[in-house]
Amino acid sequence: MKKVLLIILMLGSIGCITAQKVIPKPDPPRLVVDNANILSPEEQNSLESKLVALDDSTSNQIVILTVPTLDDQPIEDVAVNTFRSWAIGNKKTNNGVLILIAVNDRKVKIEVGYGLEGAIPDVTCKDIIDNVISPSFKQAQYFKGLDAATDNLAKAAAGEYKLQRQGGSASGGGSAFVFIVMVVIVVVVMSGSRGGGSGGGLWLAGPLLFSGGGFGGGSDSSGGGGFGGFGGGSSGGGGASGGW
Repeated sequence: MKKVLLIILMLGSIGCITAQKVIPKPDPPRLVVDNANILSPEEQNSLESKLVALDDSTSNQIVILTVPTLDDQPIEDVAVNTFRSWAIGNKKTNNGVLILIAVNDRKVKIEVGYGLEGAIPDVTCKDIIDNVISPSFKQAQYFKGLDAATDNLAKAAAGEYKLQRQGGSASGGGSAFVFIVMVVIVVVVMSGSRGGGSGGGLWLAGPLLFSGGGFGGGSDSSGGGGFGGFGGGSSGGGGASGGW
C-alpha cells in the first residue's frame, strides 16, 4: 500500500512539473513577441529594430514577451521556464534578458541570464519595474514603458545604469551629462585664456561631448539584418517581478 501511495505522489509531482506553463517559441524567432496585442505594428518594429541592433553590437539579447494571462501560473515560474525553453542569450555567455508581461494579470517579470546577473542584479530589475515600467503601464502607455525599460537594461548591461529615486528621471543619466557639460565649459575657458582662441577649445570639447553615446534615447531603426536566433537559455531565476 505504501508503494502504491509513493507512486501516486511521484506521478502527481511529475504532473505538476509538466503542467508549468511555457510560452511557445516564435517561428521565425523574434525579440518582440506581442501575444497580448498591446503594441501597434510600428511600435513592434521599432522595438525589434533597436533590440536587433543591440544584439548585433553587444551580443546581449533582450526579449519582450507579452501574453494576455498566465492562467494563475506564477509569473516567476513561467518566465524561467520560457527563458530556458527559448534558449535566450548567447550560448557561451548566457547574456539574455526576458521581459515577460501578463497584461490582464497586471504582472511583469524581468528574467536575467547567468551571464548578466552581475551587471543587472535583482535590485536593478526591481528599480526598472517600479520606476520605469509600472508608471507608464498604469497609463496604458505600453510602448513608452518598454522602450525606456530596454534602454535602461542596455545601460545596466554596459555598467551605465544608476538606481532611480522614486519620481526621478527614467534615464538616470542627467547628473552625468551636467558634469560633462561643466567639464567642457572649463576646457573651453582654459583654452581661450591661453590665447588659443575659441577654435582650440571647441576642438577639445567635441570629443568630450560626442564620444561614447551609449543607449540613452529612443529606438535605432537602422539595425541592419534581422534577428539571427537564440542559443543560450541558462537562468536560475535572477531578476525581479512586480505589477502595476
